[in-house]
Amino acid sequence: MVGMRTTKPFLPRYLFGLLLLVFFLTACANNATPDVTEPPAIEEPAPSPTPQPPTATPIPAAAVVNGERIPLVWFEAEVDRFILAQEAQENTDIDQALARHVVLEDLISQTLLAQGAREAGISVSSAELQGRLDTLAAEVDLDAWMAEWGYSQDELFEILNFQVLAAYQRDRVINTVPEEMEHVEIRQVFAFTPEGAERARVSLNSGTDFEEVAFRYDPTIGGYLGWVPRGYLLIEDVEDAAFDLPVGAYSDIIESDIGYHIVMVLDRAERPLSHDARLTLQRRALHDWLEEQRQNSTIEILVE
Repeated sequence: MVGMRTTKPFLPRYLFGLLLLVFFLTACANNATPDVTEPPAIEEPAPSPTPQPPTATPIPAAAVVNGERIPLVWFEAEVDRFILAQEAQENTDIDQALARHVVLEDLISQTLLAQGAREAGISVSSAELQGRLDTLAAEVDLDAWMAEWGYSQDELFEILNFQVLAAYQRDRVINTVPEEMEHVEIRQVFAFTPEGAERARVSLNSGTDFEEVAFRYDPTIGGYLGWVPRGYLLIEDVEDAAFDLPVGAYSDIIESDIGYHIVMVLDRAERPLSHDARLTLQRRALHDWLEEQRQNSTIEILVE
């Protein structure tokens, strides 16, 4: 009914659900031993200064997220794998620029999630990672799969470590959505034009039953939107009105990008979230968390 639910997916996924990233953590190599000055001996020369360790040369990066580098070589490899995955699905009309953008944005999001896990003190043991690889190997020919997609055992191990960290943080975020919350039961009159909405308002203000007016504009279900929790509707102004109104009251005309709404609250109660509603709120929670992290992070894009 008039596009009221959000269908924004989780982060893009490919290759058996593994988002393919090897993330190298750079370490500071500037802990040089200080020079020590000693008085010269009469019969022997002063000691040579302690050699300074060489400064590590940073690896080429596609992006730097809070000081951590996404290696360029891995970004390019992931773009190639992404395109191969699309071609495997017989999608030959591939926008290269879009593919690079999707992969880079996904890697940045995964990096932020993994960083969030580390900040929360989460770590993954080698035994756990090996167990997951063993499980995967029992389901597919892992050696053949790695050969096909260009991975070594060490690379896959590191990728899996990163993915598990990101998944832990993802679950921490989405599990903040409760299983039960306040809902409102609502019905709306929806009109495509301001004139139609005004006619509906005149009818309602003259005493015509809301349901009767709603069925004039929507003969199938009479504008019934059912029970919805806060955060479920796409149109924020409609949702705000629904949660501000008392039971039995209806709103003024609300203009949106798709038309004109008059919404009525039929009932209000604490209810368990439906499966679809909880997924929607979890997606929104994850999206909002990532947006907040991006705003509070230093992200440098180094590729076009």
